[in-house]
Amino acid sequence: MITMMRVDDRLIHGQVAVMWSKELRIQRIIVASDAIAANELQVSALKMAAPAGVKAAILPIDKAAGVINDPRAKDMRILVISNNPEDLLKVAEKIEEKPVLNVANYGRIGGNLSEKTKVAESVYLTEHDKEVIEKIGNLGIEIIHQPLPSDTKQNFQKMMGGK
Repeated sequence: MITMMRVDDRLIHGQVAVMWSKELRIQRIIVASDAIAANELQVSALKMAAPAGVKAAILPIDKAAGVINDPRAKDMRILVISNNPEDLLKVAEKIEEKPVLNVANYGRIGGNLSEKTKVAESVYLTEHDKEVIEKIGNLGIEIIHQPLPSDTKQNFQKMMGGK
């Protein structure tokens, strides 16, 4: 079962590896990205960043969805992460579950910030990003902004100026 999906430029890092994994009692982290799964150096680094006792899998989108849909995953506590909302939309379209999506740290790395809208201190979106996030919401997925477990959970679609 997916306990959370998260958009985070940094993928597996201190907040995810330590705080969220502990808070959500995560057993497996799945990084869902065709591009990252094809980069052996990134795959190795991300696997090493996972906390003790938590298995990290860096998988292409289709394979990630297959693992999530596998009946054996039903009893696992899984955190699915990508560094862009488009990958998570593709995953969400291929799975039965409707987990919460946490848009936490996104948009500050790469690209021109002047072409993006600041939605939160740690989130900058293009118009395309907003459209993709709306599509995720239209699948019946709750979208929040909560960088740390101790932060107040906020309705991300309202933060973007939506519902």
